[in-house]
Amino acid sequence: MASLLRTLQLVRAPGNKSLARQLAEACQLRFGKQAIGISEYYDYGISHHSVTPTMRNEFIGWVESAELDRTLNNSQSRVLANDKLINHIILQSAGLPSPTPLATYTTSRRRIGLEPLLTTHADVFEFLQGDVYPFYVKPISAGYGRGVMGVTGRSGDVLELFNGTTVSMQQFIKPFDFEPYRGMLFQKPLVAHPVIADLTGTQAISCVRFICFITSNGPLVHTAVWKITAGKNMMDNFSHGDYGNCLGAIDNASGKIVRAISKMGPGGVIEHHPSTGKPIVGFQLPDWERAIALVKTACVNFPGLRLQNWDVALCPEGPVLLELNTESDLSVQQAISGTGLMDQRLRDILRQIDADNEMHKAAVRSTQ
Repeated sequence: MASLLRTLQLVRAPGNKSLARQLAEACQLRFGKQAIGISEYYDYGISHHSVTPTMRNEFIGWVESAELDRTLNNSQSRVLANDKLINHIILQSAGLPSPTPLATYTTSRRRIGLEPLLTTHADVFEFLQGDVYPFYVKPISAGYGRGVMGVTGRSGDVLELFNGTTVSMQQFIKPFDFEPYRGMLFQKPLVAHPVIADLTGTQAISCVRFICFITSNGPLVHTAVWKITAGKNMMDNFSHGDYGNCLGAIDNASGKIVRAISKMGPGGVIEHHPSTGKPIVGFQLPDWERAIALVKTACVNFPGLRLQNWDVALCPEGPVLLELNTESDLSVQQAISGTGLMDQRLRDILRQIDADNEMHKAAVRSTQ
């Protein structure tokens, strides 16, 4: 209730439509084809007076986002993205830059290449005694940063984390046998490009999320957003602003940040980094053209996934493919840019994909 009251106070502020008009619009969107929820109406900034009826019709809700993913991605192909071992095996075989594996923990004895294979807790404890620091560890199958931990060193039976906190070895190993994770992957840490580290005040990476659609004409980057690390956070996850990190909308042509937010909804737009005070809007991301080219090259290795969400770290050595995701909530990207995802570009892309499907079906029928 308190959160709702704060939102109502903010939406009454200058620059927003009247409450009566907002209520009418929100109801129309909630019960219309777009199925945009009341909270989404405010989270994405649709209540602002600058959003015209034409612009409003370009917004989508999480329901339509999920439908796009379901329609465009083959269910059998999802494992190629969602299983981090398979994903990195493909990237390595294609000669594409990805984080270096240090070890893999899995009872099924799977691994990416020749990295140490850990199959028991005793193996993990022995690994932790060695000269293996620093490292990141992540679940083989998980999303949204769940289970990810960055470790800088060890003091006895206590592990020191990138954010300055500590965890006992017993606590550290608890998630390893969580069945949905399917094991854990140890990786060599990546560090942020110097110009990014100067802006954020940390060497923790701030990934670019590329939303790509695959057509017969090749991969198309529709939207790119910057996940901006702040404070002592080990990861760049946003989670509606709960972690203190920020998000930036990127101009695809130039790689410059054109808008940024620190939270969803009214009052979330910012101009400067919360930790360093340095300008975010107008910031030029390094190696932008290389990052675009790398993502497009990676996309073609996953033809069964026509909607791909790539996280790319911008590092001193150049762009590095962190991971490929499916089932991401595309609608959240609208809060960053303040514009709807279903613009004319995306409508044209979807029409092209539909045409590709019809041509494929016709070709199959002709052989029967």
